[in-house]
Amino acid sequence: MSIKEELKTAVLKVKTFLFILAVLISFSFAKVNSKVITYHVIKNNVLIGTIEINKRVINDSVIYLSESHIKVKFLLKFNVVAKEKSVYKDGVLVYSSIFRTLNKKTKTDNKIVLDNGQYKLQSTGNSTALGFNRIKQNLITLYFEEPNGAGYVFCDNLGTMSKITPLGDSRYKVEFSNGAYNVFHYKNGQCVKIDAVNKLFNVTLIPVVI
Repeated sequence: MSIKEELKTAVLKVKTFLFILAVLISFSFAKVNSKVITYHVIKNNVLIGTIEINKRVINDSVIYLSESHIKVKFLLKFNVVAKEKSVYKDGVLVYSSIFRTLNKKTKTDNKIVLDNGQYKLQSTGNSTALGFNRIKQNLITLYFEEPNGAGYVFCDNLGTMSKITPLGDSRYKVEFSNGAYNVFHYKNGQCVKIDAVNKLFNVTLIPVVI
């Protein structure tokens, strides 16, 4: 990486930090509307983990915070911990981050920032431009509400748009790479179950309180 690119990356990180700091400070001066949903992760009728998602609405911003802990045995024992954050302002995604560890080893540490009208992916010291204009819905929002006619949803982990296919009866299939997909089930606009399918194993996510 050239000195010029390193400076650009450093400036972007500072701008990102200042933006998040400003949002956090604003919590001290505004009324916050918060909603928390906890999902049980079930495999073969056995509870293997939990996902807790906090949705905070403050003025013109919405912040999603997610933390998951999953322990599963597939030939070997796997302990997966993930933390995610998504920040929307005026209905547009301006920041998201994903941090995941597998057996206490970092596997993913990505940030996506809207900078001067362009989304940039920050990963391991590199900054890559993404070819999207405005993202109004990413995957974490589907845990709270139906897609409402959206054909695609942004997948932060992959840095790509994933297709949404309506299946009827308030069910929606979201397709990822390598044949993996999720099926979101809704009742009265609220998510009541998620089927997560991939080549290794399938799990079901059930909200603790609906």
